Amino acid sequence: MKKGIIISIFVSLFFTFNIFSQNKSGNVWVTGNGAILITFNDTSKPVTSQIFQNFSGGIFDVASSVICDSVTGALLAMCNGYVLFDSAGNIMEGGDSLVPSKVFHHNAYPMGIATQGSIILPKGSGGLYYVITPSLSDSAYTFYVTNQGGVGGKVPFDLLQYHIIDMNANTGLGKVIQKDIPLLTNVEMAKVGMMACRHANGYDWWLLKQALDTNMIYTFLITNDTIEFKYLQGFAEPHFGYSDLVGQSCFSSDGSKYAFATGGSNSGMGAQLGIADFDRCTGLLSNMKSINVPIDSTGYWYWDSIGIRDSLILGLCFSPNDSFLYINKFMHTYQYEYNIPDSIQAWYEVHRYDTVAEYALFGQMQKGIDNRIYIGKYSGYQLFNNVINKPNIKGAGCDFCQFCLDFSAFNGASTSPPNMPDFNLGPLLPCWPLENSQLAVGCKQLEVYPNPSSTIFYIKNVNGKKKELYNVLGELLFSTKADEINVKYFAKGMYYIRCENESKKVIIE
Repeated sequence: MKKGIIISIFVSLFFTFNIFSQNKSGNVWVTGNGAILITFNDTSKPVTSQIFQNFSGGIFDVASSVICDSVTGALLAMCNGYVLFDSAGNIMEGGDSLVPSKVFHHNAYPMGIATQGSIILPKGSGGLYYVITPSLSDSAYTFYVTNQGGVGGKVPFDLLQYHIIDMNANTGLGKVIQKDIPLLTNVEMAKVGMMACRHANGYDWWLLKQALDTNMIYTFLITNDTIEFKYLQGFAEPHFGYSDLVGQSCFSSDGSKYAFATGGSNSGMGAQLGIADFDRCTGLLSNMKSINVPIDSTGYWYWDSIGIRDSLILGLCFSPNDSFLYINKFMHTYQYEYNIPDSIQAWYEVHRYDTVAEYALFGQMQKGIDNRIYIGKYSGYQLFNNVINKPNIKGAGCDFCQFCLDFSAFNGASTSPPNMPDFNLGPLLPCWPLENSQLAVGCKQLEVYPNPSSTIFYIKNVNGKKKELYNVLGELLFSTKADEINVKYFAKGMYYIRCENESKKVIIE
């Protein structure tokens, strides 16, 4: 057999395998009052249906998450931030309360109150899954109730927990086998801002959780065996404030960018948007940029007349080709071309809220497996959601489709997409420690000072060139073209700074 024929057969088999090996963990979404199902079958518009025929109370609102079988796409489990349900719509065994008692019983219908209030990730490939939930501890809840909502309006979450479910139990309906395992305690976290990105190895995950009233981000490595805290990363800007009931974090489609926004003020101050580079090998963020988002009229004459402006950011979503970041405010949707230098030309107003036709406030955003972007909404009389059909196209060509996802057969007043990572993001290799020979220390040109240091290493003689920080195992921790590396968030010990063919041993003290 000729070599070309062999290659042709191999390529054909490769693409055939990839077509049929698509991960279908995100094929079904659950949202709204009474658990409305949104089922994706192909690139055509999804089909809507319902599990709970007579249930009311907005059980799957802003804090929901869902997981499906990765091979068949069948719905496995769904979480509303406080309670875990099975595919039949019943509370899963052991899933009746995933948060502390006082928060759980605060409302008549227990459910999370803020965007990205839960996330479900696979624990290997044996039918086990992690369910991760941020919340208030009982002691913090008592404190805020006693102080009538906190001090100065500041009411942060202080507890991040995970739970493990086994979908092999109860004839495939699942069971919570471990519960309330703490990841973070006694820290100030934003209510919003929790998203995962697949590790460059193709099977582990990175989980990022935003802190409150700061620029800090907690980073965890999620593996088959455990969830490990890795870093507390911080940046000079942007500084996110106390207003954390709305907002969202997201990763780009290729996993190389991370964006987050929350807070803001209807008095016209506006919310800050942060966009950073993300390294899927190391889980590290770098080159964080603070972006000012346009502040607009509300479209409602009375609010405009008394100085209230539309500035709160509720949703973020990258386009499938990563050319644009879509930004959803209460009453406006924008397309932001973040890679062009002209800040004015980078913004395009996709849609402005129509108070007569819509009677709804825009919410968080999520990219479907059909590469459309779906926009959630808060309340309103229209039982439809808006959809961006062609998000890869600049300007009006993105095809904002008003009322395109139909919930008219159900009670769809509040219908936000679930919090789901991109399960089809593949590996990014190579991603392994360097050989020891590659860390041979040279000092012909590369100069680093002060050394040791507990804060910043300054680097001389290699201006504009790429510098990398490695640990003693040869794992890349940080990359930059700047002439300094901030190391105050790294553990004490020996490291290497490498630039082109030279390396320098440094000590963090």
